[in-house]
Amino acid sequence: MEADRLCTPWGRDLPRIPLPEHPDPMMERARWESLNGWWQCAIVPAGSPGPAPGQWRPVLVPFAVETPASGVARPLLPDERLHYRRPVPIPPAWRGERIRIHFCAVDHECEVMIDGRPAARHTGGYLPFHVDVADTDRDAVELGLEVADPTDTRDIQRGKQSLNPRTIWYTATSGIWGSVWMEPLPRTAIEAVDIRSEPDLTGFRLRVGVEGDGRGPLEVEVDLPDGGRLRAAGTTGAWNRVDIPDPLPWSPDSPALYRFTIRAGGDEVRTWSALRTVALSAASAGGPGRCVLLNGEPVLVNAPLSQGYWPESGMTPPDEAALLHDLTTLRRMGFNAVRVHVKVESRRFYHLCDRLGLMVVQDMVSGGVPPLGIRASGAVQALGLTLPDRWAVFRRWTGRGGAAGRGRFVRELAGVIRHLRGHPCIVVWVPFNEGWGQFDARGAERFVRRADPTRLVDAASGWFDQGGGDFRSRHRYVLRLVAPPRGDGRAFYLSEFGGLNLVVEGRAWPGAPFGYRFLGDRGALARAMTELYRGQLVPLVAGGLAACTYTQVSDVERESNGLMTYDRVVVKVDPALMARLNRELEGAFARVRRA
Repeated sequence: MEADRLCTPWGRDLPRIPLPEHPDPMMERARWESLNGWWQCAIVPAGSPGPAPGQWRPVLVPFAVETPASGVARPLLPDERLHYRRPVPIPPAWRGERIRIHFCAVDHECEVMIDGRPAARHTGGYLPFHVDVADTDRDAVELGLEVADPTDTRDIQRGKQSLNPRTIWYTATSGIWGSVWMEPLPRTAIEAVDIRSEPDLTGFRLRVGVEGDGRGPLEVEVDLPDGGRLRAAGTTGAWNRVDIPDPLPWSPDSPALYRFTIRAGGDEVRTWSALRTVALSAASAGGPGRCVLLNGEPVLVNAPLSQGYWPESGMTPPDEAALLHDLTTLRRMGFNAVRVHVKVESRRFYHLCDRLGLMVVQDMVSGGVPPLGIRASGAVQALGLTLPDRWAVFRRWTGRGGAAGRGRFVRELAGVIRHLRGHPCIVVWVPFNEGWGQFDARGAERFVRRADPTRLVDAASGWFDQGGGDFRSRHRYVLRLVAPPRGDGRAFYLSEFGGLNLVVEGRAWPGAPFGYRFLGDRGALARAMTELYRGQLVPLVAGGLAACTYTQVSDVERESNGLMTYDRVVVKVDPALMARLNRELEGAFARVRRA
């Protein structure tokens, strides 16, 4: 891409919100070091003995090899293998201690080597994993990885990645695309921290797991939002209650966070939590329908769709300020939430949402096969068609005919929930989107509720509704927005709509743009957005609208329907106009819910 397209606005007009420094703010120890930076990589045919000396080249971690930011900018094909290597110096103060090396995301199948010997294997492109190094009484170790990535040639979870990017499908992501870092661990380390709000919001329930099966003493310090501090004691491996004086619930208007310092087994970690509950309102005859309750109060979840891609760096943000830019722009526009679409973001993304007061609708990463093309999906939108998703023929149609593939999906869904459930910003889980890889959505809903009973579930976003979940969830493009039929019993979530297109000259991805409705200039886009909100969206509130997702935060490759251009240099919709329209939407919601 041309150099001017890599010009980004990060740092301009950002609020004074300190960016998190640690790669994992939810499990932070005092000592750690980043392993991001220049590594060496080589791409060789599968089955070859390994890279020859002349095949190695520099690669900038943590950017995928397909991206310009990596310095490689070439695809990894299914019949190839990607190798990484770099020396890892051992800090003198860490010598002789066990060192854990963390990989935040590597796509897709990975073997880690320490000094040429296999140390760990991991499968799945979106979840973190680690490897422990025990022999550290020396100057350095040699870290190596071998990666394979089938992308869309198998039914793996891959989101919108494609070897043939087009329309709504984007350039693949292969290899390391999340931060790599290391830390020394004590002999008995804290392995897991689970903090949940008490239902009456007067305190927390806390469970801490340490290595081994035994229970032991636990010390907790809590930094309060008002600057105070309290201490508590308990037992590892069991639920402990921590009472909070003058509790402050978390909400978009007041994102109060509590900082926890936890000591157990000779280890100390710091983490964050918040007091908040999420539920559905009770059904009432003749009323506007059910809605989301945050801390017992009605809230309209207004969550534009975030694909989480950048032109120079793919699924990895070019830097931390880029994340803050996107999220604060949404807040300036009057949105109170964001839908993370078929992707898992970095810990720091969710931590920023926690701090900014942005609720999150979190999709599971899609896999299998998208069963409908663009035109066929339009017919489904118009007619509201559905099919039973437990039929064997349906599973084959969506790419889930094999039990092994379905098992991988369930395991990775459980992993996503375990990984992210500590973040108060997340209010809704979405197992399936538009039928991609869908199978037994009612069963998936039950599984999610068992794994996390504290949040809501949009079991089948878009279509192929099975009647379950907390939402009647519909996507609607091109067609006029319509209220759902009465008597459904669930909250109404317009889970995708809009998609108004504006191609900004000099800021467009090469090739023909894709979209649903093209406008000629920013004035036409502003008028179309105003009509969409005032003429169609706001009137839906009286019909029971409980949540909505406008498509989308930014342009992505050929899709030109963003509120911002792909490089974020141009904000296509005036934030003041968008904020005014969102205030009108929230005002209508408040009036209906007070009636």
